[in-house]
Amino acid sequence: MRPVLVRLRPVVRATRTADGLHLRGWASSCTITGGTGLWKVWQRLAPQLSAGLSPDSLGVPEGTAPSVRAAVELILDQLREHDMLVSLSEPWGSGGPAPDVAAWLESVAPDPVEAWRRLRSEAVAVAGSGPLAEAVVRSAKAVQLAVHRIDGSAHEVVVSAGDLVVRAGCGAEVGYVLPVTGALTSFDTEVTSRIAARLGIVDVPTEVIAALVGAASVHRLTCALIGLDDPAPASAFPMALVARATPLRSTYHPVLTGPPPRDARKALEALTDPELGPVETPRFGLLPQIPVNLATSGDALGVGTTADAARLDAALHALKVDGVVGIDDRHARGAALRLAARHLPGEPADAAEWTTARTARRWWKALTRRFEQPAVVDVRKLAPDAYRAEVRQGQRVLAWAVEATAADAVAIAALAATGHAQAGRDGTAHVNGAGPDEEKLQRALERLPGVKITPLALDPELSAAGLVAYAVDER
Repeated sequence: MRPVLVRLRPVVRATRTADGLHLRGWASSCTITGGTGLWKVWQRLAPQLSAGLSPDSLGVPEGTAPSVRAAVELILDQLREHDMLVSLSEPWGSGGPAPDVAAWLESVAPDPVEAWRRLRSEAVAVAGSGPLAEAVVRSAKAVQLAVHRIDGSAHEVVVSAGDLVVRAGCGAEVGYVLPVTGALTSFDTEVTSRIAARLGIVDVPTEVIAALVGAASVHRLTCALIGLDDPAPASAFPMALVARATPLRSTYHPVLTGPPPRDARKALEALTDPELGPVETPRFGLLPQIPVNLATSGDALGVGTTADAARLDAALHALKVDGVVGIDDRHARGAALRLAARHLPGEPADAAEWTTARTARRWWKALTRRFEQPAVVDVRKLAPDAYRAEVRQGQRVLAWAVEATAADAVAIAALAATGHAQAGRDGTAHVNGAGPDEEKLQRALERLPGVKITPLALDPELSAAGLVAYAVDER
């Protein structure tokens, strides 16, 4: 049995500082302070750690000066805390990895010998053809993986080892690498086709982008094989690497698939991702942001009292769906019920119910005074806990809202009208004002005769973002 040695991971680098040293490893770094003598201690300690020490001799010999002992222990504690030391047998022995592969395993793997055993125990199947498949094969052989070739597409490659699968694809200027999955849960062709279409992958892959995508796909697979975390940042969604050739770069982006996250903000980020999102990223551009926050997604205008609300409103308006969409069932039902009740008759509401409300007065003044829009508001009581407000200029309806109180209905309608006036937009504005009284309002609207909404099936991509849709009978 070969002796076990503790070594400094080859990737670790040290830099002298004014009061100590800075250490950088594979995935972390640290700065140790305590005086200029720390650097001298490091210069004596580092060569010994690089050569390897037995665990028993890793401590400080008896008779060492207290200051030196403290410095050595401080450095060792930080090396252990930041995973910059590794235990392994010396030497690797016959059949071991090539020097560069050995250095990589010693730099990143929790157990380099076990990681090497895993690499050698699996053959990698590469299904594809052309420059991309060739790049994958080169990268796999560079880490001494056994490769089995299968003919396939020139634009897409499937790389597998045992039950682990990575899908990747590229054209002349852009490519992608999906995360590792199990063979039974691999991304289907609908997902990969959607990604390829969204990125515009049509041309024959070029060597440069193929090399980047091929290496990244092998990297993700190899990390999974040896038990390392996937290189993508943590996310509520699977993260695809998107690589572009001009200029050469790669970034991670969410793929809308799987169960929706609880955080609606994460869903909105994925929905409007600039590379893979189905909705154009909402932008503020040159739009004025006072008094209303505004954003656009393509031609769709979003209005809100905050920047996030405006971005969400713009994204939902930009969706091409035959129905009413919300970020969850409560939000979608509220929007659909409001639309279904929009044209129902009602009794005139007492002006006192809204004229003294601070928020309603604020947005009404913004519309009629700041933007000098001559307008009137018609408020109708549809039922207890259900009011409709319409902001009009003559026969033209500038905005409407259905809310649980007259004051809320006027406030939301005036906010929507103000947003359109601020953006210089025509048409009838509407903002879904789901708020604290939402449950009360929805119960009231559901009881009204003629109000009918029906759940609507959505594209799987939109469902993965947590979106819900309803069809509305507006008769």
